[in-house]
Amino acid sequence: MNVPPFSFGPGFSEIFIGTQITIIVISVILMTLSISIYRNKNLKRIAFAIAIFALFAFQHIINFVDAKVGDIMPDDMRYAVFSSITLVIIGLFFLAIVKK
Repeated sequence: MNVPPFSFGPGFSEIFIGTQITIIVISVILMTLSISIYRNKNLKRIAFAIAIFALFAFQHIINFVDAKVGDIMPDDMRYAVFSSITLVIIGLFFLAIVKK
């Protein structure tokens, strides 16, 4: 595994792990809640929220696995993928707001 472009000081590695796991758990909970709302209310805008939370969870799962488990993709590819996912998330937020 390559050394990341940043280095954690004492205790910061645990903060990284904790925040990544918390972000993943909250994203999955919000996605599940959005799916439940979509099924009960059949609101089309909620489909955007489902996709947003799923992409957000996916992005942070990849980041966690890449940083802690093993180097699953080169850093330049990971940065490009994360930037693309972030752009899609922003686009979905925009569509959720302006779509009638």
